[in-house]
Amino acid sequence: MEPEVLRQYVSENRELEPQLTKRNQQYIFDLKKSLQAANLSEEEMVIAMHDILPTLVEEQKSGKTARQLFGTVAERTESILNKPQPMPEAKPVLMWVDNTLFILGVFGLMVGVMGLFTNGKAQMYGVFSLLVGAAIGGFVFYLFYKFFYQYEQPGADKSKRPKLWKAMLLMVPIFFLWMLLWGVSSLPMFDIINPTLPPLGTVAIGAAALGLRWFLKKKYNIQGSFAVPPREQ
Repeated sequence: MEPEVLRQYVSENRELEPQLTKRNQQYIFDLKKSLQAANLSEEEMVIAMHDILPTLVEEQKSGKTARQLFGTVAERTESILNKPQPMPEAKPVLMWVDNTLFILGVFGLMVGVMGLFTNGKAQMYGVFSLLVGAAIGGFVFYLFYKFFYQYEQPGADKSKRPKLWKAMLLMVPIFFLWMLLWGVSSLPMFDIINPTLPPLGTVAIGAAALGLRWFLKKKYNIQGSFAVPPREQ
């Protein structure tokens, strides 16, 4: 942590501690002793207290105690010592590429296989439609990660999570816009740039997309945004 930030934390902690009730002051005193016994470094101690004190000062106004908010001293000590590390920040462009290739791969294989079993009659999407749908869908699923899933990652700062209604107000229209643009890309006016391949050609595009996704994921350690991360226990 930057020295300036650490000094700010120390200053804020010193201002907040005297505002605690006697019972909560005792809890913090016992917690510090427990963390010191566990050989927590001074910097980690400052950060741990800064994670607790602002919430405690605010919530004690409604009569809540530190134990009600954070559990017993032993429980809080255990959670601090075993706090999961935050996931490395994902690069939006790489996540978008990963999502795009996944959608292109899945839909390419699905449409191609359906075409094989129906003698090409199920070829609903041309090349342009598949690329447009996958590219826009990749961005839509990145937004789902940005507004929802990233805050379920271990160590994520949940205080920055946007209000659910605000996120949904944005995501629902974007999702339907994706469906609309995907449908528009299949209109006859785009036939010249939207050739429909034989089923095996569409299968090949899908397989190639998934293969490229696997290669890039392995090379750049790309974090995907399709799977909902496990919640912290």
